[in-house]
Amino acid sequence: MGSPDYSDGCMIALYPPPELAAQLAVEGGLPAEGLHVTVAYLGPAAGVDGDALREVAAELAARQPFTAQLAGLGRFTGGTKDVLVALVDSPALEDLRRDTLDVLYERGIQVPREHGYTAHMSISYLDPDEAAPLDRIDAQPVEFTALSAVHGTDRADTPLAHPMESVAREAFATGWALSGGPMTDRVRTACETAVSIATEAADDPDVLRATIDLGRLEGMWALLFQRREEQQSLHMAEVRRQWRELISRDDITVMVDRLRHQLGVTEAVDPGRLRVEALAAAKAMLRALADLSGFSALRIALRNAIAAGRAEGMVNAVAIAAERAGKVGLDWNIAFKDAYQSMERLEDLWADAGGWLGRMIDGVAGDLGRTLADGLEAGLDRDALVDAAAELLTGDAEAVAFTVDWAMTTAADEGALALYRSEGVLQIDIITAGDGRVCGACIDAESGSPWHIGDQPRMPLHPHCRCCYAADVSLAHFANWIL
Repeated sequence: MGSPDYSDGCMIALYPPPELAAQLAVEGGLPAEGLHVTVAYLGPAAGVDGDALREVAAELAARQPFTAQLAGLGRFTGGTKDVLVALVDSPALEDLRRDTLDVLYERGIQVPREHGYTAHMSISYLDPDEAAPLDRIDAQPVEFTALSAVHGTDRADTPLAHPMESVAREAFATGWALSGGPMTDRVRTACETAVSIATEAADDPDVLRATIDLGRLEGMWALLFQRREEQQSLHMAEVRRQWRELISRDDITVMVDRLRHQLGVTEAVDPGRLRVEALAAAKAMLRALADLSGFSALRIALRNAIAAGRAEGMVNAVAIAAERAGKVGLDWNIAFKDAYQSMERLEDLWADAGGWLGRMIDGVAGDLGRTLADGLEAGLDRDALVDAAAELLTGDAEAVAFTVDWAMTTAADEGALALYRSEGVLQIDIITAGDGRVCGACIDAESGSPWHIGDQPRMPLHPHCRCCYAADVSLAHFANWIL
């Protein structure tokens, strides 16, 4: 199965990804690195200027990468050797072939026309009576990301890229930089989307301005979510610290001893009763925390977290309104300070803190009850039960973190809503975070926008929800916040 020697020829060609080439290569056939789709074969390299050929490839590469389809096996016959080929199908490949012939003609480079054009990758040369080493290949996509100029043994690859791509990417980056926001996965994804849109609308004279605006908007959203997460991390750490101050190993030991005594450690206990008693013991111990002197510090910490959440929600609302009005930026620190100070005299924050504290204690009690019941069922002794309970209560305390996150997210949405009401807004939108973590309920809420205030879904719709209310407001009352 000898293969013809084309090392002295030249062509414009496409090469598949190496992993696909390795999959298609067969023993005795063309090497994997040699598999390619010929766009235009030009005959002996001696008759074609190599620099001119490379210039042609560079000119033709000003287009988007594209995906073709492997469409099965074929066997070309009629010569001294048969050729086993993988057939390749794509409208983009047909367009490339036509454009290639046009550009070559304009440069005076002749293309031999002994045969018609059937896009394929040659896999192996066979004797006419020789069995094929492959019976079939599965249909699958093949992505082409570069166009190659092959001149003898020299091969030059030029990446496929629309001429608008680099300009649009720079425009998006300019908008993002204006926002002052961080570079996040969401921003990177948005950049690729914006570049794709810009290349599709390259003839629109306003496309780059729109791309800059998209970059600025995504940067603003990234900064908004970053600030929310920073505030939540800060206050979560303080609430956890105050929580741990209340937990005493001695109290845990007393609780475990009472539970074991009540159940009778040497008697078989119905699992249902065991879990009921374990939960009751956990609730009794944790509700007793309210009588400790440090409980007020925990309540203050949670109240401050809720105040920060509301303030951040107010700032977010103005930031969104400013972005909608085309303002370049916001002094987030001044805005947050002013908004937070407006919270100082709000008495309802104490009631909110009390309600969230109750939820926190119930959540921790549920976790603790399950831990105790599981430990008793597993036959843990007294010290091991105490250790397990102490680890839950003084470790990450997931129920504490969950409550702080939920409370601050709720407060942020309430803060935004309160600001819109105070500014006389009648309708609001719900905007999702716009990434792969957005759930169906949030997408439905966004799709239902605009909402009349009072009729809108109450945010957050679920734990760790990152959706926001959004509306246009007059920025006159917030002039000192705007840069």
